[in-house]
Amino acid sequence: MSVVTYIVRKIDLLEFNEFHAKMNGGYGKSITRHRIIWPGIIAFIALFIVMSSQDARLGIYIITGAFVWSLGVPALLQKKFHQHVAEQLSADVLEKSTGEFTLKNTDSGLLEIKPNGEELLEWGKILKIEKSKRYVFLYTGEASAIIIPKETVSEASDFNVFYADLIAALKKENGEATV
Repeated sequence: MSVVTYIVRKIDLLEFNEFHAKMNGGYGKSITRHRIIWPGIIAFIALFIVMSSQDARLGIYIITGAFVWSLGVPALLQKKFHQHVAEQLSADVLEKSTGEFTLKNTDSGLLEIKPNGEELLEWGKILKIEKSKRYVFLYTGEASAIIIPKETVSEASDFNVFYADLIAALKKENGEATV
Protein backbone atom coordinates (compact mmCIF):
# COMPACT_ATOMS: atom_id res chain seq x y z
CA MET A 1 0.00 0.00 0.00
CA SER A 2 0.98 3.66 -0.09
CA VAL A 3 3.15 5.65 2.31
CA VAL A 4 3.44 9.34 3.15
CA THR A 5 6.15 11.02 5.22
CA TYR A 6 5.70 14.52 6.60
CA ILE A 7 6.79 16.87 9.38
CA VAL A 8 4.44 18.33 12.00
CA ARG A 9 5.48 21.66 13.52
CA LYS A 10 4.11 23.69 16.41
CA ILE A 11 2.31 26.03 13.99
CA ASP A 12 0.49 23.01 12.56
CA LEU A 13 -0.88 22.19 16.02
CA LEU A 14 -2.06 25.78 16.41
CA GLU A 15 -3.67 25.75 12.96
CA PHE A 16 -5.49 22.48 13.73
CA ASN A 17 -6.91 23.93 16.92
CA GLU A 18 -8.03 27.03 15.07
CA PHE A 19 -9.59 24.97 12.25
CA HIS A 20 -11.42 22.80 14.76
CA ALA A 21 -12.63 25.82 16.73
CA LYS A 22 -13.90 27.52 13.57
CA MET A 23 -15.83 24.42 12.55
CA ASN A 24 -17.25 23.52 15.95
CA GLY A 25 -17.79 26.54 18.12
CA GLY A 26 -18.40 30.16 18.80
CA TYR A 27 -14.93 31.15 17.61
CA GLY A 28 -15.88 30.69 13.94
CA LYS A 29 -19.08 32.65 14.42
CA SER A 30 -17.17 35.44 16.15
CA ILE A 31 -14.68 35.65 13.28
CA THR A 32 -17.55 35.80 10.76
CA ARG A 33 -19.30 38.53 12.76
CA HIS A 34 -16.18 40.67 12.87
CA ARG A 35 -15.16 39.98 9.27
CA ILE A 36 -18.55 40.45 7.59
CA ILE A 37 -21.52 41.42 9.75
CA TRP A 38 -20.15 44.32 11.82
CA PRO A 39 -18.36 45.95 8.87
CA GLY A 40 -21.57 45.55 6.87
CA ILE A 41 -23.55 47.31 9.58
CA ILE A 42 -20.94 50.06 9.79
CA ALA A 43 -21.03 50.45 5.98
CA PHE A 44 -24.82 50.71 6.11
CA ILE A 45 -24.52 53.44 8.76
CA ALA A 46 -22.00 55.25 6.54
CA LEU A 47 -24.44 55.08 3.63
CA PHE A 48 -27.20 56.48 5.83
CA ILE A 49 -24.96 59.36 6.99
CA VAL A 50 -23.90 60.18 3.42
CA MET A 51 -27.51 60.13 2.18
CA SER A 52 -28.86 62.22 5.04
CA SER A 53 -26.08 64.78 5.56
CA GLN A 54 -24.41 64.77 2.13
CA ASP A 55 -21.03 64.48 3.91
CA ALA A 56 -19.16 62.13 1.58
CA ARG A 57 -15.83 62.60 3.36
CA LEU A 58 -17.26 61.30 6.67
CA GLY A 59 -18.82 58.38 4.78
CA ILE A 60 -15.43 57.50 3.27
CA TYR A 61 -13.80 57.59 6.72
CA ILE A 62 -16.46 55.32 8.15
CA ILE A 63 -16.19 52.89 5.20
CA THR A 64 -12.40 52.85 5.67
CA GLY A 65 -12.95 52.11 9.37
CA ALA A 66 -15.25 49.23 8.45
CA PHE A 67 -12.61 47.82 6.11
CA VAL A 68 -9.89 48.12 8.76
CA TRP A 69 -12.24 46.47 11.27
CA SER A 70 -12.86 43.52 8.92
CA LEU A 71 -9.12 42.88 8.66
CA GLY A 72 -7.82 43.97 12.05
CA VAL A 73 -10.25 42.52 14.57
CA PRO A 74 -10.22 38.94 13.12
CA ALA A 75 -6.40 39.08 12.97
CA LEU A 76 -6.29 40.18 16.61
CA LEU A 77 -8.72 37.40 17.61
CA GLN A 78 -6.61 34.85 15.73
CA LYS A 79 -3.42 36.05 17.43
CA LYS A 80 -5.01 35.82 20.88
CA PHE A 81 -6.38 32.36 20.09
CA HIS A 82 -2.96 31.13 18.99
CA GLN A 83 -1.38 32.56 22.16
CA HIS A 84 -3.99 30.83 24.31
CA VAL A 85 -3.46 27.46 22.62
CA ALA A 86 0.33 27.82 22.74
CA GLU A 87 0.14 28.44 26.50
CA GLN A 88 -1.83 25.20 26.91
CA LEU A 89 0.74 23.08 25.04
CA SER A 90 3.26 21.57 27.43
CA ALA A 91 6.80 20.67 26.40
CA ASP A 92 5.87 16.97 26.65
CA VAL A 93 2.87 17.37 24.34
CA LEU A 94 4.97 19.33 21.85
CA GLU A 95 7.68 16.66 21.89
CA LYS A 96 5.15 13.86 21.25
CA SER A 97 3.15 15.78 18.65
CA THR A 98 5.86 17.32 16.50
CA GLY A 99 8.60 15.87 14.33
CA GLU A 100 8.75 13.56 11.35
CA PHE A 101 5.88 11.11 10.92
CA THR A 102 5.19 8.36 8.42
CA LEU A 103 1.77 6.90 7.65
CA LYS A 104 1.39 3.56 5.84
CA ASN A 105 -1.90 2.25 4.53
CA THR A 106 -2.17 -1.42 5.49
CA ASP A 107 -5.03 -3.90 5.22
CA SER A 108 -5.69 -3.77 8.96
CA GLY A 109 -5.38 0.00 9.41
CA LEU A 110 -3.13 3.00 9.24
CA LEU A 111 0.36 2.40 10.62
CA GLU A 112 1.69 5.60 12.16
CA ILE A 113 5.45 5.73 12.65
CA LYS A 114 6.24 8.49 15.15
CA PRO A 115 9.49 9.79 16.59
CA ASN A 116 8.66 7.84 19.77
CA GLY A 117 7.43 4.55 18.26
CA GLU A 118 4.81 2.95 16.06
CA GLU A 119 1.06 2.65 16.43
CA LEU A 120 -1.53 0.86 14.33
CA LEU A 121 -4.72 2.85 13.99
CA GLU A 122 -7.55 0.56 12.90
CA TRP A 123 -9.74 1.88 10.09
CA GLY A 124 -12.79 2.01 12.34
CA LYS A 125 -11.03 4.44 14.71
CA ILE A 126 -10.85 7.15 12.03
CA LEU A 127 -14.08 9.04 12.61
CA LYS A 128 -13.87 11.53 9.76
CA ILE A 129 -11.52 13.28 7.40
CA GLU A 130 -11.40 17.04 6.98
CA LYS A 131 -9.41 18.45 4.09
CA SER A 132 -8.44 22.08 3.76
CA LYS A 133 -6.18 23.94 1.36
CA ARG A 134 -3.07 23.27 3.47
CA TYR A 135 -3.98 20.28 5.66
CA VAL A 136 -5.66 16.92 5.94
CA PHE A 137 -7.01 16.07 9.39
CA LEU A 138 -7.81 12.46 10.24
CA TYR A 139 -10.09 12.77 13.27
CA THR A 140 -9.60 10.02 15.84
CA GLY A 141 -11.70 11.69 18.53
CA GLU A 142 -14.00 14.65 19.08
CA ALA A 143 -11.09 17.12 19.19
CA SER A 144 -8.06 15.00 18.27
CA ALA A 145 -6.68 14.23 14.87
CA ILE A 146 -3.67 13.14 12.91
CA ILE A 147 -2.47 16.31 11.23
CA ILE A 148 -0.95 16.04 7.76
CA PRO A 149 0.46 19.39 6.59
CA LYS A 150 0.58 19.18 2.80
CA GLU A 151 3.50 21.62 2.54
CA THR A 152 5.81 19.41 4.65
CA VAL A 153 5.11 16.13 2.84
CA SER A 154 8.47 14.75 1.70
CA GLU A 155 9.43 14.83 -1.94
CA ALA A 156 9.64 11.04 -2.08
CA SER A 157 6.03 10.65 -0.90
CA ASP A 158 3.14 10.72 -3.33
CA PHE A 159 0.42 12.39 -1.29
CA ASN A 160 -2.30 12.06 -3.93
CA VAL A 161 -1.83 8.28 -4.18
CA PHE A 162 -1.78 7.98 -0.38
CA TYR A 163 -4.96 10.06 -0.03
CA ALA A 164 -6.78 8.08 -2.73
CA ASP A 165 -5.79 4.78 -1.05
CA LEU A 166 -6.87 6.16 2.33
CA ILE A 167 -10.31 7.13 1.03
CA ALA A 168 -10.72 3.79 -0.73
CA ALA A 169 -9.77 1.87 2.44
CA LEU A 170 -12.18 3.91 4.58
CA LYS A 171 -15.00 3.43 2.08
CA LYS A 172 -14.30 -0.29 2.01
CA GLU A 173 -14.27 -0.45 5.84
CA ASN A 174 -17.34 1.71 6.45
CA GLY A 175 -19.28 1.09 3.28
CA GLU A 176 -19.69 4.86 2.91
CA ALA A 177 -17.69 8.04 2.48
CA THR A 178 -16.32 9.60 5.66
CA VAL A 179 -14.95 12.68 3.95
